[in-house]
Amino acid sequence: MIEILSMGSGLSLQDAGRSGWRRFGVPSGGAMDQRSMTLANALLGNSADAPVLEVLQQGVRICILEDCWLATTGAHFCSRLASGSAMPFARGEVLEFDRKSNGLYAYLAIPGGFQSERWLNSASTDLRNGLGLPIQSGSRLKSLQVLPNVSVESVARRISSEPQKHIIEGKAHFALYRGLQYEAFTSESRKQFIESGWGVSKRSDRTGYRLDGAKIQVPESIPSEPVLPGSFQITSGGLPIITMADGPTVGGYAKIALLKADDLDRLAQCAPGTQLTFSWIDSF
Repeated sequence: MIEILSMGSGLSLQDAGRSGWRRFGVPSGGAMDQRSMTLANALLGNSADAPVLEVLQQGVRICILEDCWLATTGAHFCSRLASGSAMPFARGEVLEFDRKSNGLYAYLAIPGGFQSERWLNSASTDLRNGLGLPIQSGSRLKSLQVLPNVSVESVARRISSEPQKHIIEGKAHFALYRGLQYEAFTSESRKQFIESGWGVSKRSDRTGYRLDGAKIQVPESIPSEPVLPGSFQITSGGLPIITMADGPTVGGYAKIALLKADDLDRLAQCAPGTQLTFSWIDSF
């Protein structure tokens, strides 16, 4: 159905991830921005967790091998197809993610989702752990259906009515739960963490988002224990790293804070250089 001409900054097949395997050391994985993945599938009438292509920033080029409908959501990197919309494409057309925009990830959906083998009940690619289908230039991917599961007769384009307000522009604020080792940090360190401004580092990836800023005094190391996505661990260098979708399931760094699960999609769209500030959640 489609052929990958260029991988750009990064491209992988993702779905809702691998639930139920973290106790065996397997990360949940899946789309970094689950909200955008679900919306892309909804535009074509797919199941919410149908496999989609996750596009990291610009540079991806895709050739359409057969007439088909496509949908994009997330960051607006595709000049031909606006984020939050779906439309038909003809054989031979080339779709390019060539536009600079806010955010970090865009999602491309196709009717029924992309065909792929499943590893531990998921098609999501996690190259760090050797799971999923590695995509490269020249890879050809097929859809599970020819037409969307919604009426497209005499329809030129489908547009979502759901605004994508979680795509970040330059700066963002997050309210955090106190982490399991919050009390192990000095009062000065806790104050510094909240009152400082932090920047998303260029060294961030699907495993974890590293933050740049003033170094925090690190408490003594702790025995390895379970780590949830959204955990703020303070490394031995005194800087936070936020566990993301492909991050480890256990760790020995003290955790000063935990992000609300509902905010993971918004954090995922914070590109390197985004300035972050935090506050504590004082009630549950």
